[in-house]
Amino acid sequence: MSFSDQFKSELQLLDTYFHSLFKSQVPCPLPELERFWQSMTYSVFSEGKRFRPLLTLLTAKALGRPPEQTLALAGAVELIHTYSLIHDDLPCMDDDDMRRGVPTNHKMFGEAGALLAGDALLTMSFGLLAQAPSKNAASAVSLLSIAAGPVGMVGGQALDIETAQPNEALLTEIHHRKTGALIRVSVEAAAVLCDATPEQVAQLRAYGEHLGLAFQLADDLQDFDENEPEKISFATLLGVTETLKRLEKASDDALAALAAFPPAEGLRYLVAFNRERV
Repeated sequence: MSFSDQFKSELQLLDTYFHSLFKSQVPCPLPELERFWQSMTYSVFSEGKRFRPLLTLLTAKALGRPPEQTLALAGAVELIHTYSLIHDDLPCMDDDDMRRGVPTNHKMFGEAGALLAGDALLTMSFGLLAQAPSKNAASAVSLLSIAAGPVGMVGGQALDIETAQPNEALLTEIHHRKTGALIRVSVEAAAVLCDATPEQVAQLRAYGEHLGLAFQLADDLQDFDENEPEKISFATLLGVTETLKRLEKASDDALAALAAFPPAEGLRYLVAFNRERV
């Protein structure tokens, strides 16, 4: 069964939610801003698996809660992830012309338009999450702010830029923040919104931690090119065989963290899906 077939109902729910978001919740207020709105939606609706928002819905299901309970978080993490990609592609960062087979945002709408679209999506994300139907919405906002900010994703990006030749410990630190933090908080904050016990939150946070590492290891293996040794990754630093071992270990650790959650088939499937990418 394909990824889209496995999560057909969840992906349809997310698609409906994101279209509603930009049509009714945050419609374009002025004709003069139409191109700006196009810049935001161009990247939000680009081809992608919605991996992080899917994690929020599947966490709710693992806790026996309706996935709608974490839709606000799903929207917030996807907007933050999208903004980070828009900014990563800018000439001052990775200077990429293409993403997912289409021109990057700044190639379509200009650098200033892309920068502002990213700013807008980031700002919108916290407003969305603050409206979550949970008494713990403020706690979830705080968790997301930490994961996305200077000690989380943005800090990891800064480390990546400022470190030309990281050793294994520093590379792990970079990806723990740059990639892992947003994956972890997608699960952890979802658990908080669903009134999970402190023990359940800790176990699901551990799952997110291990899955975040496994996700980066799989990415590095997919992107590995022995003709580009200057691009530092786990695969170039440790070798393909050792990176595969680390991927297996991180995947097993993620599954072990779900031992107390029999209904977590979706979260288990994501571990297998990630492992099978390489």
